[in-house]
Amino acid sequence: MTEIDTSPLVLHGRRRSVARLRAGVVLLETGGVRHRIPVAAIARVDATGPGGRVLTVVVATTPTDPVTYSLTSRSAPAVQAFAEAVRRALPVRDADEPRPQVSAEPVERSGPYLGYAILGVLLLTYVLVPVVLVNRGAGEQAVVLWLAGPMLTGAGSTVLPSGVRTVREAVVLRRRGITVEGRRERSYEVGTGEDAVTHHTYAYVDALGNARTRSGRQGGADEVDILYDPEDPEGTTKVGHRTAGHLALGLFRLVLGLSTVSAGLWAMGVGTVALLH
Repeated sequence: MTEIDTSPLVLHGRRRSVARLRAGVVLLETGGVRHRIPVAAIARVDATGPGGRVLTVVVATTPTDPVTYSLTSRSAPAVQAFAEAVRRALPVRDADEPRPQVSAEPVERSGPYLGYAILGVLLLTYVLVPVVLVNRGAGEQAVVLWLAGPMLTGAGSTVLPSGVRTVREAVVLRRRGITVEGRRERSYEVGTGEDAVTHHTYAYVDALGNARTRSGRQGGADEVDILYDPEDPEGTTKVGHRTAGHLALGLFRLVLGLSTVSAGLWAMGVGTVALLH
C-alpha cells in the first residue's frame, strides 16, 4: 500500500451515502450497499452534475461495457478533491488489459438511537395530552382534534416533499432533459399479496456512451423512451418523453400536502388552546 493508494478524505453524500479510498479500492456505500471498486477497474472519475457536486466513477470491466457509479454531495470542492485523489491512484494500463471485478455487499447500519428517543417523547406527549384534556373537561371536540392533528400533519409532511421533488423533476426534464431509447431487462414484484407492485428495469446508453439502468413502476413495454437529466443521470429520469403528466402529478401532491399539513396544524392549535385554558 502506497500513499496514493489510500486517502484520508471521506466524501459524504445524500441518503447517508459515503465514499472512501482505501488500499487501492474505492469503497462506495449507497442505498444500503457497499461497492468495492478497485482503482484498476476504473476507466475515469469526474466531478459532474449541478455545480460539480456529483462524483461519477466509470468502471469498465471490458472496454465496451462501462458501468457508472455516482454520489451526490453538498460540497463541490469535496467532490473535486476526492476525484483528484482517485485519479492520482489510477494505474497506467493497456486498453485491452483485463480489469478486476467490482464486488458489492449489504451494509449493516446502527440504529438511530437519538431518533428513537425523540420519537418516544413525541408519542408520550401525543398520549398524555388527551388524558389531560379529558381530566380538565375540555370536551370531546378538543380531544378529537388533538388526536387527528399529528396524523394529518404527518401524512401531509410525507406527501409534500414528494410533490416538491416531482415538480422539480418535471421542470428540469422539460428544460434540459435528453431522450434515449430504453430496453426492458426485467420486471419484478415489490411487496406481497394484494400490496404487490410491479417494477420494471430498463437499460439504456446515455449521450456520453455510458451504460445506465432505470428501475421503477413506470413502463411495462419492451422498448420505451427514457428521459433523463444529463446533470443528474442517476437521480432524475422518467419513462416517456412528455412531462405534462409528471408536472400535474407533482402539483396535485403539493396542494394535497399543503392542505393536509395546514389542517393538521390547525387541529393541533385548537387542542393546544384548549389545553392551556
